[in-house]
Amino acid sequence: MSDDDFQDLRDLKPSYTFIGTPPSAEHLEIARIHHREAKQMEDSAKNAEAEGRFEEAKLLMDLAKSRRDTAQEFEKAARGEGGDPIVTDILSDQEDISRKYVPHTSNYVAKLTAEEKEALEKLAEYTEPPPPGPVKRAMAWLSRLTH
Repeated sequence: MSDDDFQDLRDLKPSYTFIGTPPSAEHLEIARIHHREAKQMEDSAKNAEAEGRFEEAKLLMDLAKSRRDTAQEFEKAARGEGGDPIVTDILSDQEDISRKYVPHTSNYVAKLTAEEKEALEKLAEYTEPPPPGPVKRAMAWLSRLTH
């Protein structure tokens, strides 16, 4: 490969679509997949309801509705009526996470009994470094004299 070919490759912009496939066709394909998944979930919900698993049936119906809503968003994007549903979904998830974020706080120390607190204080006394010995004091005294 010559240097000219390498230069041509660097000038190419990355593409996230298949060559010759417009984004609208991809959005319609994704919408079709979501509709098929929604149909499968509805069928599974009907089977679960027939077998008396009502909570599972309700959950599957809720998921199917969510899939249908997502499919409609992709269909709108294919018609050019909205933005990219994937980006919209990611941004809404980030907003939900940032609104619901609660920093971690440890309640372990607050729930200690008086005996446990006393034991921790004693442990702190035992883990303190020992006072400097005569050699360390002499080294510190010499270092002060040299500076």
